[in-house]
This record gives sequence, structure tokens and C-alpha cells, in this order.
Amino acid sequence: MELTINRVVKNWEHATKIVPSTDLDHYVLNKQGRRFAMQPDAPFWKEAFAEYGLEPTEVEPMFQNMTINHYEDNAYTHEHIDVAHEGFVHVRCNVVLKKPQLGGHPIIDGEPIMVDLHDMWLCLASMEHHASAPIKGGQRTVFSFGAYVPVEQVNKIIKWS
Repeated sequence: MELTINRVVKNWEHATKIVPSTDLDHYVLNKQGRRFAMQPDAPFWKEAFAEYGLEPTEVEPMFQNMTINHYEDNAYTHEHIDVAHEGFVHVRCNVVLKKPQLGGHPIIDGEPIMVDLHDMWLCLASMEHHASAPIKGGQRTVFSFGAYVPVEQVNKIIKWS
């Protein structure tokens, strides 16, 4: 899906202020070498979506905001599309907090998205197939801001052919 805006915000100004969850008791293991910790509130939530001209109405209810951690070689996120309520798009603003030596980059609709440490990228999670490449040599930690955004707002940032 082509957007009318830049999908990646390089070296996002608030990235270094985000503190990922460090309490391993709060993490849910969901695949080999992969875990996540949810939180309903997150500093800079509105600012993240404002970078893309979006004003969400609510935090995405299923996974909320979360720290995602791939901590073993070959860990990755499988390709999938998330759900959203009618009239809304499940949108994710993801920030790279830790990067492995190799891999870990997001893949959206089959296209790799190259991101560096502290970059933020936009994923229209209920409209785009998304995944990540397997990691090697280190860990991948991403903070993911989740929201429901009215479809009318999202339609303004999509290039319709």
C-alpha cells in the first residue's frame, strides 16, 4: 500500500525517552525467542500518531501499547493482519529501541522497510500484511504504540490509484 506520507520517521525525537518494560514477569512468551509486554498508557502516544497527521480515538484494546522483544537468533514476527472494529483502522507506530547485528527489519506487504535505531515506522495493521525478518546476533526491541483511528483519517494518507 502506498502512502502520501513518509512511513518512516528517522531518529524520532522521543525515541530515547521511551523506557521498555524490563520486568520479565510482565512478558508473555508467544513464539520461540519472542515475547511482549502490554501497557494501556504510554508517554508520547499522541505525539507518535501526530507525526503521521493522525488523531486516534482510543488505544487498541487487544494488545494496547507494548514492548516487543525478539531475544534469540532466528526469532521473527510471522506475517499477519490484525483486526479492528468497523469504521476504524488498527494502526501501529513502532519505534526501534534495540537492534540486532542482522535482520529484524519490518516487512509490510512483502516489502522490507529499512529502519535504524530510534526510527519509527507506521503500520496500518488491519489493512497491511506485516511481519519482521529473523534476527541474528543480539536482540530486537521495539516499542509499539497501538490505536484505533477512524477510517476517514487513514484514507487521507493512502495513495488511491
